[in-house]
Amino acid sequence: MVKDERSLKIKQVGWLLPICLIIAGLFFTLGASHYTSQTEYCMSCHEMNTAVSSWQQSTHGMNNLGITADCQSCHIPGNTLQMLVTKAGKLSELYVHLVEKPTPFEFKRMSPELARRARAKILNENCEECHVLDNLVPQNQTQQIAHSTAANQTSCVSCHQTVGHGKNTEREGELK
Repeated sequence: MVKDERSLKIKQVGWLLPICLIIAGLFFTLGASHYTSQTEYCMSCHEMNTAVSSWQQSTHGMNNLGITADCQSCHIPGNTLQMLVTKAGKLSELYVHLVEKPTPFEFKRMSPELARRARAKILNENCEECHVLDNLVPQNQTQQIAHSTAANQTSCVSCHQTVGHGKNTEREGELK
């Protein structure tokens, strides 16, 4: 009889442990995602030194208005599901850093492709969080034509490739 009562109690609360584990996993995942989205975290990797330096010198890192676009502003989608998918994809970078450990020469050789892939993943919606396309006034006729024909047809960074990181030749992987 006692064994049956204990078995019944275990069955009654048995569903509680998996739910608690799922909730704890969600909190951990969201907390880790938030922590790894901070600019300070991005700056902690030595491979990011050149990107951080060029960002700090760009209008997104320093401008007269005092407005800063940090790493997550451009590189992390605003939608939680997209952010988690992006973060899961970034685990391959952790693998390369910890397991493959490319030499500085190999990293410089890979930099142009890494920069191209990073730009390809920047969503227009991220740019539009700060820049309202309808309020942008191109300064010359070439820019007016480009904005009138390219807007909503291509990505912002396909034309504005260096806006977030300035013009840094080392960033593009040029070997000196």
